Amino acid sequence: MKKVLFTLLILLLMLHTSLAQTNGSFLFDGINRSYIVYVPQERSGSAPFPLMIVLHGFTQTGQTIMNYSDFNTYAELYGFVAVYPNGVGNSWNVGVGGGSTANDVGFLSALIDTLNQQIGIDLNRVYACGFSNGGFMSYRLACELSDRIAAIGPVAGVMVNAAYDACAPGKAVPVIHIHGTSDFVVSYNGTSANKSVSAVLDLWTQNNECVPEPEVVDLPDLVQEGSTVQQYTWSPCLANTEVVHLKVNGGGHTWPGAIGNSGIGNTNQDIIASEEIWKFVSRFNLDGLTGLQQTRDQKQQLQLFPNPATDGKTLVTLPAGKESANIHLTNLQGLSLKEWTVELRHETIELSLHGLKTGVYILHVQSGRQRFVEKLMILN
Repeated sequence: MKKVLFTLLILLLMLHTSLAQTNGSFLFDGINRSYIVYVPQERSGSAPFPLMIVLHGFTQTGQTIMNYSDFNTYAELYGFVAVYPNGVGNSWNVGVGGGSTANDVGFLSALIDTLNQQIGIDLNRVYACGFSNGGFMSYRLACELSDRIAAIGPVAGVMVNAAYDACAPGKAVPVIHIHGTSDFVVSYNGTSANKSVSAVLDLWTQNNECVPEPEVVDLPDLVQEGSTVQQYTWSPCLANTEVVHLKVNGGGHTWPGAIGNSGIGNTNQDIIASEEIWKFVSRFNLDGLTGLQQTRDQKQQLQLFPNPATDGKTLVTLPAGKESANIHLTNLQGLSLKEWTVELRHETIELSLHGLKTGVYILHVQSGRQRFVEKLMILN
């Protein structure tokens, strides 16, 4: 009987995964264009889901960036659809000679319409982000589809000269740009073909009519892996928009907080790019602010120390004023390994991690109406 129940449980888990994540394709400009889409299982009422378009890097695929960005976890946690389209020849047409010549702006616009017909998405809250070549492509979408894209989050990608010169968005577009200073693939300081990070940020702060000088904050060095993060914020800007830059000092051509290998060089673990991007873009829609204040300040109310954990335990600092918290630890495949229900007599509690192998885990915390997801590294 136990074996039958176990088999049924496995089948239900497989059904859940298959329903949440599906492959799709359609013919566009005579080319079969494919994508992976993840639809969260929990829906609040009948409101349509926002959409996040996640664009892979050069030579990568939608599957690749889905794996290392772990956007599916955040789609489930925050309630949005994540789609991972595939570029023709594993690349995107970002306006550079010798690259892809596919009509990717048209394809991605058609993809929005296709998903809206199939799922029903919030067309006022469509966002785009991407890594490297995909980051370049997200900027092109902001330039040419500003009537459809509410905000963007490029990582390790800037703008080629031609796209920069031709960029003429019809409105202000919120931007969060993440880039490592030791990126030797897409140089932080630009090349003869690509604009520098500062030049790209200048374009968008001017387009959005932001204040000229940013607020600069040094973020906590939570994991000592050889890089640190500074946050530059230009605000206020036109139509309640913002421009934010997360400057990863010592960071390589990688996706911060990535699961596994995302690129070349040092991968910062003080921030998780996917979460930072979502918490930024989700505050905006095509009309301005959504009213959702999922900001970095809220995230920093949860702290893990030490991280990496090296002595079989970690200390978790939770928001003040909460009475209890439900905590569970999963592996990178989502399998629950440990669970705790704690009464918050103190803001900081100790979690025993004995028996867990060296590796990367995900800590999920539900405290009152607040939910947190943090990456925890264990070294034995």
